[in-house]
Amino acid sequence: MMLLGAAAVCALAGPAHALDADLSRLSLEELADVEITSVSRRPQPVGEAAAAIYVISADDIRRSGVTSLPEVLRLAPNLQVQRVNAADYAISARGFNGFETSNKLQVLVNGRSIYSTLQAGVFWDVRTPMLEDIERIEVISGPGGTLYGANSVNGVINIIMRSSADTQGTLVSAGAGNEDRTLAIRHGSRLGDTATWRVYASAFDRDDSFRESGDDATDSTSGVRGGARGDWMLGANTLAVTTEIFRNQMRTNEDFTGQKTHADGGHVVGLWTHAFERAGELQVQAYYDKIELVEPLLTELNDTYDLHVQHAFTWGRHHVVWGGGYRNVATELRTLLPSGLDPAERTVSLGNVFVQDQIDLAATLRLTIGLKYENNSFTGEELLPNVRLAWSRADGSLFWGAVSRASRTPNRIERDLTLPGFLEGGDFQSEVLTAYEIGYRANPSPNTAISISGFYNEYDELRTVQVTPVTFLPISFANDGRGTTHGIEAWGSWDVAPTWRLSAGVATLEKDFELEPGTSDLSDLASVGDDPSYQVLLRSQAELTDSLELDVRLRAVDELDRSGVESYVEADARLGWQVTEQVELAVTGQNLLDEHRLETADPARRRAFGRSVFANLRWSF
Repeated sequence: MMLLGAAAVCALAGPAHALDADLSRLSLEELADVEITSVSRRPQPVGEAAAAIYVISADDIRRSGVTSLPEVLRLAPNLQVQRVNAADYAISARGFNGFETSNKLQVLVNGRSIYSTLQAGVFWDVRTPMLEDIERIEVISGPGGTLYGANSVNGVINIIMRSSADTQGTLVSAGAGNEDRTLAIRHGSRLGDTATWRVYASAFDRDDSFRESGDDATDSTSGVRGGARGDWMLGANTLAVTTEIFRNQMRTNEDFTGQKTHADGGHVVGLWTHAFERAGELQVQAYYDKIELVEPLLTELNDTYDLHVQHAFTWGRHHVVWGGGYRNVATELRTLLPSGLDPAERTVSLGNVFVQDQIDLAATLRLTIGLKYENNSFTGEELLPNVRLAWSRADGSLFWGAVSRASRTPNRIERDLTLPGFLEGGDFQSEVLTAYEIGYRANPSPNTAISISGFYNEYDELRTVQVTPVTFLPISFANDGRGTTHGIEAWGSWDVAPTWRLSAGVATLEKDFELEPGTSDLSDLASVGDDPSYQVLLRSQAELTDSLELDVRLRAVDELDRSGVESYVEADARLGWQVTEQVELAVTGQNLLDEHRLETADPARRRAFGRSVFANLRWSF
């Protein structure tokens, strides 16, 4: 986002091609210099970031051949992605995965949080932006509480959309296969010498997944969305305004009856940036987000208002970013079920101030110290500190270490869910993490790049389900779980030839959880999720000729011990043909090795997924 002004300058200087050149064309050394913003909320090269960060470029997305944001996120070796049914996914970093438990990952789209206050997760089926408009996705595994606040516990996903200056002309993308049909249309143009704009519309239709028996699971989904963006540049000021509306229809009920549900919503976001001549850069962002989820017997409504201000500047050896924000979420759950939220309507607020200082202790040594103070409606005050140390060597390699504290604040279900006589809203408090991390990043040679990080996480106050002494009922949520996790995340790339790149990634996870002495948990610590002990990703990107691309991806995922979901190895492949400078044809095959395969441990959503073939045409003019 801080790159908005610079991007606008470059794009306004000349027309942008709709099928843009992409980061995969850069050498691995050049990729280390690509600027990101998520680690320190200010531009810095990937090679200098003291965090476990993986960047998915626009070209990675194009060459993946996939049709949804969760499938794109499978490219990140530091994420674990479980597909739950035709519409839903569970996505986590460093554990706690599962449809009901993947609640420790903050997800932002151009600075707008899409984290749900109802169940502390992300409704991935209704939150997919137009993939062709994504500039890059920055995936941080590890705490981000100091900069991104509560719920940035195990990771942060920051989805950065392209400026309208980078999407000039018209783009049509259409695809069809045995599982998916998609259509996207975008047009961008200029308003004088200082402004650009784009409008777009997209639609998708996705078939049913499978029951374990092989029959259709009656959970097909479809959706339409449309939006617009305008970017203005006036001297030292830039302004970006984005708006979008959507409507999705799903059949996600667990009883296979195929009843339709739907989700409607939209948002408007404004970001103003002012570059001071000597005092750095000021950003002010405000947004309004509305979503309505309608399922059989219940309706959820959310209206979110958010204001964020930050100022970044350099003073001698100090690179400071500071600011604050306020979020107000008006929520309502209407239901005909005997259980519901009490009160049915509640306004949840979250205010914060933060400061982070990156200090140049020496030419090769940087110390980062940061602190965020938050105040939320449920638990009041939260302090989220962060300390990082980075050592840059003469050969360009980087060693780093960090100690951080993060917390996940209660959601409405944990505080307000009530079934008279059986379940009552309790005094559930924030879950807390203290994380210790070390890492190494380097380009050992011009054609190789590696990143290795290790972590040790200590969790406290984890969610449990307690009974009432003597009477047993009612039950309520409590904070009697604790434990540790540790693991290694590593990835690297090798340019075998100028036209062939091999990439690999691995993530391991070991968990040890227990209850506080003298307590019990009716859920058997279900809140810790069900995670594989390892995941391995392999990818080959080859340019067979000047106009022909071949991409092959393999992933191996270990079994889920708690639920008995078996380990699996899966393969995807894409063949792309650049017919002309304006036209591209591609055929993608997914899940090529298994006829039917389970990914989720959720007993109510054990859907299987089979092979699919998808053909896509992209035409720009």
